[in-house]
Amino acid sequence: MEESGSNLNVLPSPTTQQSISGTFMGGDWWTEAYDTFWSEDIWLPEGVSWKEIDTSASEVFYYPILFSFVIMFLRYCVIQPFVLAPIAHARRIPNKRTKAPIPNKTLEDIYQQYQLDAPQKVKVQASKMLDMEIRQVERWLRRRYNSVKLNTYDKFIDCSFKLICHIFFAIVGLSVTLPKPWLWDTTVCYEDFANQKLPSDLWFYYMLILGYYWAITAEELPKPGGKGSDKMQMILHHTLTILLTAFSYTAGHFRMGGLIIFVHEYSDIALLAAKTCHYAGYDGPTEPLFVAFVVLWFLTRCLILPFWLMRSIFFEMPSSFNQLTMLIQKGWMITLFLLTMYWTGLVIRTVVRKLTGKGLQDVRSAPEDTSDSENDKAD
Repeated sequence: MEESGSNLNVLPSPTTQQSISGTFMGGDWWTEAYDTFWSEDIWLPEGVSWKEIDTSASEVFYYPILFSFVIMFLRYCVIQPFVLAPIAHARRIPNKRTKAPIPNKTLEDIYQQYQLDAPQKVKVQASKMLDMEIRQVERWLRRRYNSVKLNTYDKFIDCSFKLICHIFFAIVGLSVTLPKPWLWDTTVCYEDFANQKLPSDLWFYYMLILGYYWAITAEELPKPGGKGSDKMQMILHHTLTILLTAFSYTAGHFRMGGLIIFVHEYSDIALLAAKTCHYAGYDGPTEPLFVAFVVLWFLTRCLILPFWLMRSIFFEMPSSFNQLTMLIQKGWMITLFLLTMYWTGLVIRTVVRKLTGKGLQDVRSAPEDTSDSENDKAD
């Protein structure tokens, strides 16, 4: 297997540093701050220098951004118009949208700030200012939200595209990870750390995953939130994933980082497949896929992640790996695990709903807002 041996340095050239120092108020504070931030005592284990690390801090930003543009191009210019849209049309998936309310700058400002969660005091003030009833203000905000929220067609397209991506990532992850010795013995992740070389296939896996999460985070931001939305949870999850992946790559912990990425893929495939079938009106495979999701979720997120990978990070890692960045990454790992446990609670709640005959709803999200069609007609 081909491996890279570039030994790229995170620090700019002396000429570039001198230019930066001269630009910022003619002082040396920028160089000192930069050197302090990239201190080997902060980022690397004892006795390891940047020259020995086979990764670059700069490439973990621009390559994933480039990959994210490629992913979005493939979605909107190839996969969505030529694959997913025809399937949606063939399945007669409705693409209906609620008509937007009459424009109102005051209410629009309230919506942009609060969406559906405007405090009662704000709604009362708006009703007095606009000579409207509070109920009318609430209807306007609800119709404004319903006019832009994802409908069944949008959800089918989104889930289908993510399903395609995760299947591809799972295939890449298997081909990259299975031949690696550290998959079977996690202590290899820390052996001879200064001389570890980054395999080219693992580099591609890292850049691909980071690019994907940059892309879906950018797409998540403009989506409507409000009561019953898991938007902030998803953004938090994506942000933690990007930070953990980028930090592990920059600090040279690409072996363990690759394993963590690998473990997170497979339950998502079953969940996205179940949702895609549901939105397409093809409910036959939905329940078996949901059962597969539950099994994979508990196997990967509740067993392998904490009792294999997190245990290795907290108990197998040598004492020389005591740099500040490792403490930060451990903190983020704990946060990510707590978020996973919160979602596990939602999974359990969904299973209980199914067993008690109350039906299934989207896992890892709260109940969705209703459109209140009668009130819409009243407007």
